[in-house]
Amino acid sequence: MILYFDTETSGLYPGRIIQLAYIMDNRGELSCKNFYFAVDYIEPSAIAVHGISVDKLKVLSDGKTFSDYADEIYDDFISADMVVAHNFRFDLSFMIAEFRYLDRIFRYNSSFDTMKYFTSIMKLSRGSTNSYKYPKLTELTEFAEVYPYDVTKFALSNFNGTTAASHDARFDTAAMYLACRNMKGRIDELNDIL
Repeated sequence: MILYFDTETSGLYPGRIIQLAYIMDNRGELSCKNFYFAVDYIEPSAIAVHGISVDKLKVLSDGKTFSDYADEIYDDFISADMVVAHNFRFDLSFMIAEFRYLDRIFRYNSSFDTMKYFTSIMKLSRGSTNSYKYPKLTELTEFAEVYPYDVTKFALSNFNGTTAASHDARFDTAAMYLACRNMKGRIDELNDIL
């Protein structure tokens, strides 16, 4: 089983996860989950990106925190053969921190970073240097011929009919999943990895 995931957070430095969404792909059978977690503080710069304030989050989370779902999340991640994220290191640092707050260790079997993997395939210019820049998720989806309409439609039908937009963990997870699915048809190696 492959688990694709994304987080929305309280800021850039590992503070708190405020939203976690993931898609579990068990040989084509999909199961999607989305969680919101109440927190006491969200950096204004983070609110400017994802639009989720502390007050809004209290409603979305129904007052529940990460600890209320930690066992379920842990079980889902450890049961996956591979976990996939775009900029895996960022999301991983927050997952590790959340479990550390609970005096637990976050574990997973293996990982795949779509941002790093597609860098040498997409070959996006960094400017005057000879190296390539990491693709943004929007650049990856465009390269994979996945369009916002497709992502919204997928997110609506798989995350219980709730709307999602860019910088919503459901939308970004769906975008990454669809991009990987489309690219598997073009890159034989990716079929073996995912």
